[in-house]
Amino acid sequence: MGTEYAWFIPSARAGDGHKINLPTPERPPTVEYLSEVARAAEDAGFVNLLVPTGTHCLDAWVTAAGIAQNSNRIKFCVALRPGLTSPVYSAQICNTLDWHSKGRVTVNVVTGSTPVDQMRYGDHLRHDERYERTMEFLDIIKAIWTSREPVTFKGRFYDIRDASFFPDTASKPFPKVYMGGSSEAGRRVGAKHSDIHMMYAVEVDTIAEDVADMKRRAAEFGREKEIVLGVRMHIVSRNTKEEARRAAEALIEGSDISNTGAWANMRDNTESVGQMRVNDLAKGDSLWVTNTLWMGVNRVRAGAGASLVGTPDMIAGALKEYVDAGVGCFILSGWPHAEEATRFGRDIMPLLKDTGPAVLEDSASTLAS
Repeated sequence: MGTEYAWFIPSARAGDGHKINLPTPERPPTVEYLSEVARAAEDAGFVNLLVPTGTHCLDAWVTAAGIAQNSNRIKFCVALRPGLTSPVYSAQICNTLDWHSKGRVTVNVVTGSTPVDQMRYGDHLRHDERYERTMEFLDIIKAIWTSREPVTFKGRFYDIRDASFFPDTASKPFPKVYMGGSSEAGRRVGAKHSDIHMMYAVEVDTIAEDVADMKRRAAEFGREKEIVLGVRMHIVSRNTKEEARRAAEALIEGSDISNTGAWANMRDNTESVGQMRVNDLAKGDSLWVTNTLWMGVNRVRAGAGASLVGTPDMIAGALKEYVDAGVGCFILSGWPHAEEATRFGRDIMPLLKDTGPAVLEDSASTLAS
């Protein structure tokens, strides 16, 4: 199995541009611009695109459907939010886009955000309860994807009877499941259901421990050879180290996390263990954790807060350290996303040949019957 390099769709209210999180986006998240980002990522050799979710974003499924019509082969890692729609309807939405796009859908299962964001949607479950619900949610969806008969399920959160629908998935055997979770509850669900279990980037040694832990947990379900650990981070690449550092620091000048209340809540009022790990790493004496790992983005937005900053050689070397630690998937981003994707494909991707980068396949030639 090769190493997967994926990119990101900047569909949040803040849009895209040369600065992060400005009050007025330099490049609003229109379908035309987001399609430009998708095509740049596809041309650069990325195989997947993370389409985010939350009250600060455009709806992930509508956005992915719009962009898919304007790209050719790249896949879309689209967010499902357990609790906001039923697992059966969620599976039907997923299958529909997978059918229309001829097998270009993967699924990002987002168990939740902050209590504030969850309550905006009317979801009042606490952190560990949300993961219990996610377990049932994915049990049902996986049953629907793999059963030839209608599915009936009765649990604590869902009572599903004789569930079946059109269409089937075009991806075989079914779309890959990406899920994040650094907490005990998140790791427990991921061990059973994640094809790619994502973590926010922190130090390599900590990620190596995460790889070993998730492999051990997955072994309890006979999945230690199936599960892949992924890392989410940003990239700032320039011709010299000094130029890259200036570019990184310029990204957050004039930006403020208060420009979007959703991100402020996600960072500062979080129940996410992954977010707490990023926050703690950013509280050190310096924002530079290593010669390449920089935590400045954490000051102005929530979620992925770590960036690899440097020359193409420096960044490729740092990525290989994570690969050596057991990472098999990277979901990357950089501002502006169209230009940074192109730069990565031109300058860095050729340096990563020995990591066996996954390549884009042609879309499924026929739809599922």
